[in-house]
Amino acid sequence: MSAVGGATVAASGDFRGNGKSQIALLQDPNKDLTLRINVRDANADGETFAESTWFASSPAFFAISRAKFAVADANGDGKDDLVALYKDGATASRLLVFRSTGSAFTPPEAWWQSDAYAWDRVHAVLAGAFGSTDRDQLLLAYQYDNGELKLHSFDSAGSAFAYGGSQGVYDSGVGQFDAPRARFAVGRFTRTSGPQQIAVLYQYPNAKVRIGVFDPLPSGLVLQSNIYETNEGEYDLSRASVSAADVTGDGRDDLVALYGDGDGSARVQVFEGANGFKPANGWAGWAALPASSVCAGGSALLVGDWDGDKKPDADAVAPGDMTQVRMSVLHNSGSAFQVISTGEQTVCARWPLTGLPLAGGSANERPLYVKIDNNPHARPHYGISKADEVYEWLVEGLTTRLAAVFQSQKPDVIGSVRSARITDTPIVPSLGAAFVYSGGGPEELMRLHYDDAVAHRYVDLSPSYGWGYRVGFREAPYNYFTSYAALKAALASAPGGNDPVDVAAWDFVPPSNTDDMAGGFGTSVPATTIDIPYRGGFAVRYQYDAGSRTYARFDDGAREVDGANGQAIAARNIIVIDTEVHFTDAYGFDPAGNPKLFTDPTGTGTGVVFRDGRREDVTWSRPDLFDQFQLRNAAGELVRLEPGQTWIHILPKDWVIPSR
Repeated sequence: MSAVGGATVAASGDFRGNGKSQIALLQDPNKDLTLRINVRDANADGETFAESTWFASSPAFFAISRAKFAVADANGDGKDDLVALYKDGATASRLLVFRSTGSAFTPPEAWWQSDAYAWDRVHAVLAGAFGSTDRDQLLLAYQYDNGELKLHSFDSAGSAFAYGGSQGVYDSGVGQFDAPRARFAVGRFTRTSGPQQIAVLYQYPNAKVRIGVFDPLPSGLVLQSNIYETNEGEYDLSRASVSAADVTGDGRDDLVALYGDGDGSARVQVFEGANGFKPANGWAGWAALPASSVCAGGSALLVGDWDGDKKPDADAVAPGDMTQVRMSVLHNSGSAFQVISTGEQTVCARWPLTGLPLAGGSANERPLYVKIDNNPHARPHYGISKADEVYEWLVEGLTTRLAAVFQSQKPDVIGSVRSARITDTPIVPSLGAAFVYSGGGPEELMRLHYDDAVAHRYVDLSPSYGWGYRVGFREAPYNYFTSYAALKAALASAPGGNDPVDVAAWDFVPPSNTDDMAGGFGTSVPATTIDIPYRGGFAVRYQYDAGSRTYARFDDGAREVDGANGQAIAARNIIVIDTEVHFTDAYGFDPAGNPKLFTDPTGTGTGVVFRDGRREDVTWSRPDLFDQFQLRNAAGELVRLEPGQTWIHILPKDWVIPSR
């Protein structure tokens, strides 16, 4: 089985083929699409682990965020392999197999591929002995728009997978199943032999959780539903990570759940397969983990026989900083788990654009990318203090316009909203955002709507959705306003507007960090005043305040204060991206006859990061419109941001940014 914990995919299996279980950690240690797979073997004490590298790639090789993993003996040689459903495009997918040799993993081999299989619709990759062969079969839980789930089968021929077809081996019917509400686990729950089964835990809208079993029968895969049901509001499945093993030793597999609380404590619960999945020892479970041990719903629960005593153990793997993980090893005594934990600090899921704790939010909620006028008549800006990040763009006449990105906070007022620019096209796709604007040049809108490199990578939210209104305290055209609530209501009526999205995240230091030189700032120099040399009326200055560790912003000498709430801007990071910026007539002219500006911030270039009152000159890289900027210092170290609001300036590469 496998599970995701932070930037790490953790998997357990008998990769050596020696009758014991090992733990594989899959990571991108340098944030450059390198794939490293380290395997941990239990030492003689059964409490500590020795680690060795089984696979290491070159950079630009593999994106872990585009892979969904399972553990399977794909070729029937008695050693578990790693299988990944890999996303190649919007509807292009491959099944890749990392074969185990017993001491290493081979480079991934494509055992199946399709240009018409949507990776985003697959919510679980399940591996097990569902048939009669000695090779594991894959079942993929595929969600359709109309509340219909199908389980698609992939049979192994030893060197390739054969797809059973879109009809699948199970069809829930329309309106019957919402896969994000479910957790799946593979085992033998209602019998001690024969084909393996799939247990499903499903959270209903009435806050009840029901447990059922998909059983491979001669007539096909049949769902035995509602074997066990919780009381209303008794169990929150979003807090749980679920695995399966016969921990009670009665010959039938049980469900083992890691149930996290808000303070990082957790309970390890056992739903007994032989007892109708009733929780042994109630909700207190078999073990308790102290505060700061896990991330609720965001930690991996692995099961396996680490010490070879034929009793399944478990391991709660929680994400730490970068490639660190915290392990809580759970030794099975037959009726309880004994806990031995490592000491790494847990770093739970954070908002991708601020690095601040999610606090119950969803990192996959679609952001709003709102065009904000920066003309002196449009100041002060409204809602700007609640933006996760703000881009400042050069536009025609060498004036500037802002783009405020909202995800983690919800301002009551946002304004004033103005027209789209061609310079927005390289950024909006990386956010999967709703692009909010009021009009634009016809040539620019044509590219936004129809260019294959840009279109369909975001949701277009023009005023035709009815989200805007005019205010009486400003003259036109600086008086078009909106609110977060109005935009979200409009988004709900847009095609795919409320679909979850993968937002390309910045790299942040841990929230507990107090070292100004950490995160790639080892060669930085003091810089408490920053000047961005825009033309008259638009010049920007940032002034660092050591007490709050934030930057005040000044527009043409005036302090930037949010007009909606009176809150002064207090940015944690200022980023300058130097790139090619040039005039073009390909997208028409403004009413004054000025040509438009165009930028292409992909590839590589130079830049500057200001953080904690210091300046670090960087090299940035960004391979594709989907990607976030990766920032590295002269030594090649990753430069990381402080959690909080960030302002980003995309500037001509020959501009000099004074700081002191």
